[in-house]
Amino acid sequence: MMIKKLLFSLPLFVISVNIYAQTDTSKTLVIVGGQDAALAYNQGINDANAGNYDEAVANFNKAVNAKSKFDKAFYNRGIIELEQGLNKKALYDFDEALASNYQKANYYLAKAIAQSRMKNYEEALKNIHKAETLGYNKSQIKYFYGYIYFRQGKYKDAQRVYTDAINVNSKYAYAYCDRATAHMKLGNYKAALDDYNTALEIMPNATFVYILRADAKAAQNNFTAAVEDISLAMKIDGDDNLQLLNARGILYGRAKKYKLAMNDFNSCISKYPDSPDAYINIGNMLMNQKKYSDAEKNYTKAIEIDSENIAAWNNRSNAKELQFNLKGAESDRKKARELERNAN
Repeated sequence: MMIKKLLFSLPLFVISVNIYAQTDTSKTLVIVGGQDAALAYNQGINDANAGNYDEAVANFNKAVNAKSKFDKAFYNRGIIELEQGLNKKALYDFDEALASNYQKANYYLAKAIAQSRMKNYEEALKNIHKAETLGYNKSQIKYFYGYIYFRQGKYKDAQRVYTDAINVNSKYAYAYCDRATAHMKLGNYKAALDDYNTALEIMPNATFVYILRADAKAAQNNFTAAVEDISLAMKIDGDDNLQLLNARGILYGRAKKYKLAMNDFNSCISKYPDSPDAYINIGNMLMNQKKYSDAEKNYTKAIEIDSENIAAWNNRSNAKELQFNLKGAESDRKKARELERNAN
């Protein structure tokens, strides 16, 4: 059998890369290429900052159609595509931005992120080096080197350059956070907790760090403290937050408190019926209980909501395989691979 690792709708760790939308610093909206391009661009920035990504992309499309060498519009459209996991499209847009303005360090950094997600690590490192030669912030350059090393699975190297970033800027919360995640990969849970604690001292309202710290505590089988971290995050973001409800449900499931886990997952389904996440997490919990048929049904529900969800297809293939439905398992696995290739 070819059982693959279960994929979660909520990752057990994240890398906290921050490349931000770039506003136009012109004193007037009128730029070379016409006012239409400028107006569409500025509306796109407003939409992006409000989280209205579809509208933002539509306006950036208008901007580049009106002005073919509008580097900032290409760059910001690429940033949204990175957020959406559309790495090939993002890479195209960063190349277009650089074709018009090859002296912008953050364009190279964004390109490096897209390349690393497509596992083109050597080119990604070259682009980070290019940003470094252009004088980009030293601590952040070290941080981005760490990002690439982490994705390569070079956790000790990532740990080292995150430390370099912290030595340059002792208040660099994201570097502490991601160094903690490298510690987690190396099995050093105490060091991970220390770094997550420091990150939260610097940015106490960063709810994603509470989720990460909760995972570190759960890795030490301290599920009570892990759930307390999610509860702290809920005090900040509210107890209706989809990500936090799923995170707490996952922790209850890992602690074998299945009834409490189902309460959270059912809340997700009730409040967010268009999200597949809870069904995937229920399926994973059932898989751990060896209830493969019931798990398959939940993955199927997730696929019915989101037919391009890689985790749902991947995990359903495992459920089918464990029921000796080898033909169905291979079909699902093939679909998961196809979606992953398209995403990259």
